[in-house]
Amino acid sequence: MGKKVNLEIHPDRAKEVAEILIKRLGNGEIFESKELPDDEIKKIPFKDRERLVAVLSLVTALDYMRDAEKLWQSAVETIKDKELQWIFSPKKVIKRGREELKKALLKHKIAIRKDKDTDIWWNISQTIAGDFDGSFLSFFDSFNYMVDKIYEKLDDRKWHEKFPSLSGRKIFPHWIRILKEKVEDLPFENIEKLPIPVDVHVTRATFTTGCITGTYKAKSITATVKRLVIKVWDEALEDEGIPPVFMFRPLWLLSKHGCHYRKNGTCPKKDKCPVKHLCVDGKVIVSASHVEVDTAL
Repeated sequence: MGKKVNLEIHPDRAKEVAEILIKRLGNGEIFESKELPDDEIKKIPFKDRERLVAVLSLVTALDYMRDAEKLWQSAVETIKDKELQWIFSPKKVIKRGREELKKALLKHKIAIRKDKDTDIWWNISQTIAGDFDGSFLSFFDSFNYMVDKIYEKLDDRKWHEKFPSLSGRKIFPHWIRILKEKVEDLPFENIEKLPIPVDVHVTRATFTTGCITGTYKAKSITATVKRLVIKVWDEALEDEGIPPVFMFRPLWLLSKHGCHYRKNGTCPKKDKCPVKHLCVDGKVIVSASHVEVDTAL
């Protein structure tokens, strides 16, 4: 028998959290910060829109089970290295070959799992070079920029092989959010139908604000927890005009610079928290290897 789930979602509470955090971020910062790790890419001026989309796409594909800040810092170093410009061109990647790609990805540690990361970059490059004339924009255009249709298509096992990592249920909406924020005038449609990308920070902030309460213990952020996090934000934002993917930034900032410091039910950053009146009492421990919650409203 499966583990009994004693968790309850509170969409009305999540709606209040969203309204406050979106307003706060629009007026400035959350805990004196408004930057995500992927904002590091803004240090590089891009004149070529196609190249920017390729960079964001390929780097995002490696944003799993690792330090995102170090990944994007490595990406900036790699972009600045004139000898490595070719790795962001799918056609040039295929021409140079997999082994040369591996060496290039390791130079500034944009890849840290040398074979797995290389395979991800290689397979995506093969797909874009072979099926879409080397253009990520052509890929999106083939779906008329309807991201919900792309999301459904990439959920097929065959497409998992063509777009490893990017086709994942966390990474795909994360990828679209990054592109929408960083590339002007991408005509994406139906972004509101994508789920919120669920990571440690989004999960932690969802629990600490009482958007999900109850008792639960696991060795990781389980499929059950991910499903509930997605559900509460979907329901909370259904009529608010806020796509769930755009709650990633404020929740990430809230957790990274606030809830992350919570210990034994108390948070030293609470006085400066924009949603301090919604901070729940009780135990909330969320990491990649440990989830333990015991809270109630």
